[in-house]
Amino acid sequence: MKKNIITNWLNRSRKLGLANINIVILILLSLIATVTEIFGVGMFLPIFQFMRLEGDINAVVLDSTIWKYLIDVFIFFNIKPTFVFMLLMSFGFFLARQIFIYFGAVYNVAVKQRVTQYLRNKMFSKYLDADTLYHDNTPVGDLVSILTVETSMAVSGIMAPLELIVSFVVLSAYLFVLSLLSWEMTLASIGILLVASRVPRVWINKSADIGRNIVKANISVSNFLVGRIRSPRLVRLSSAQEVEKKEFYKLTKKQRKYSVFASILGARTDAVMDPVVIFLSFLFIYFSYAVLNLNIEVIGLYLVIIMRILPIVKGIMSQWQRIKRLLGSVEITENRIKSMQDAVEKDTGVETVTKINNSFEICNVDYLYQSSKDYSLKEVSIKFEANKMTALVGPSGSGKSTLVDLLPRLRLPNKGVIKVDGVNIDKYSLKSIRGMISYVPQFSQILGNTVREHITYGNPNVTEKGMQEAIFLSGAEDFISHLPKGVDTNLGEDAIKLSGGQRQRLDLARALIRKSSVLILDEPASNLDAESTLTFEQALLNIRKNTDTTIIIVSHSLASISNADCIVVLNQGVVMESGSHRDLICQNGWYAKAWKIQESKT
Repeated sequence: MKKNIITNWLNRSRKLGLANINIVILILLSLIATVTEIFGVGMFLPIFQFMRLEGDINAVVLDSTIWKYLIDVFIFFNIKPTFVFMLLMSFGFFLARQIFIYFGAVYNVAVKQRVTQYLRNKMFSKYLDADTLYHDNTPVGDLVSILTVETSMAVSGIMAPLELIVSFVVLSAYLFVLSLLSWEMTLASIGILLVASRVPRVWINKSADIGRNIVKANISVSNFLVGRIRSPRLVRLSSAQEVEKKEFYKLTKKQRKYSVFASILGARTDAVMDPVVIFLSFLFIYFSYAVLNLNIEVIGLYLVIIMRILPIVKGIMSQWQRIKRLLGSVEITENRIKSMQDAVEKDTGVETVTKINNSFEICNVDYLYQSSKDYSLKEVSIKFEANKMTALVGPSGSGKSTLVDLLPRLRLPNKGVIKVDGVNIDKYSLKSIRGMISYVPQFSQILGNTVREHITYGNPNVTEKGMQEAIFLSGAEDFISHLPKGVDTNLGEDAIKLSGGQRQRLDLARALIRKSSVLILDEPASNLDAESTLTFEQALLNIRKNTDTTIIIVSHSLASISNADCIVVLNQGVVMESGSHRDLICQNGWYAKAWKIQESKT
């Protein structure tokens, strides 16, 4: 069973980034420090004997076996055994111990930080490589908490057994020295320690459950903060400050409760072990003096070692408790990496494609969300002609955004195929397919500190000329020129000082700078005022006039897409109508009715 525990720990350590060579080096440094400490403490016996016999070398050699070996060492190195030299010798061993402990501590920190960095990088990488379904089902707060807090705790959890192993080695070494002094008392001490160690076992086992509860509490706090910190205006304008404060207090109270309980369990363990070791010391003094008639120097050395054993025994119990408490962090980190690994996008395509020559075609496609009973798309067939503008319209929930996600293979259809120039896109690599598509989301996400950084996001090597062309086509030239530092103006977090229209044009410039064959616009005018909508429509005309881009636009604003080459009406996941604006008006279907309603409001 012990072999299985060690094997499982080694396997888990490797999975989380702790290499075997790191384990070996850390244990080796600790072993060397232990050996030098044992020699340093062991020197107390000949020193005490030297003091008792007032420095008479012949007498101490006859009185002590250890001196017979020690005197041979002095003779070999031609050293005179003086009291001062033996003190310096003992001090030298302790100094060497501290040097190795220092290097061990530095190496331990370096390994811990490297493994923590490795884990965070691996988890973030796996998250980006996971499929859209995984992203849909993973709360942002969960990931933030695990990346920032639990990974560090998990590394401490997988390295804690190393400290436990070292402590056991040191304890074993000291018990061996004690057995040389008095094997009877050593056996009695081991028995008492084993019995005493069973007392806190219940508390130690409870630590595992408490650790898992702490992880859950941390994640709950993180989820709460991510949602509320993003929306301070909504909270204040909803007069919900007090409600949110009370809710946050409940969450932090739960955090505090579990953390305090974990500390109480640790304090209970210390409270039990301290009296046990002190009792052992008094017991040894009594029996060594009254029963075994041991020399005073042996009693003194035994007490010194017992005092050294006290923090080691406490440390072993605390380390075991810590391992249990951190098990929750290790488990959730390990499970999260595995779930991300299982959700990695399947990329079976090997061919490449750079542009559309004829069409981007959806053929008889069905799509069903896992959490839904009804299909979002049913038998959908649409042909997006190259170098043309196709608009997707329809009521909310009709499947427009889902359809857009299928084109770059963010989602995979349950049935049907998607083709580029007649070739199934499954044959193309994800990098190739997505490389020919630029995307502008409904809500602009500003990902750089400056205008330049956002526009060149994903394309850091673009030329100044290329950037200016994208700015011109997007219609962002005018407002950028009025910024304090132009394209080098710092926008602040999420560019909250820009208007909705300015943010939209800035994001459009980011998409255009890639010069992709396909431009997808998802509800680009949904959050814009009338003036910004007109500016955006003009930008769209510029793009159509000056590029050969295939444009796919999702919109509720029919006026902004009325000049599209083809308009497709989706309703409840089905293509209801398609054609030009004039054709759809003549059909007098959903589009014509919606057009009349929107026209009457303007």
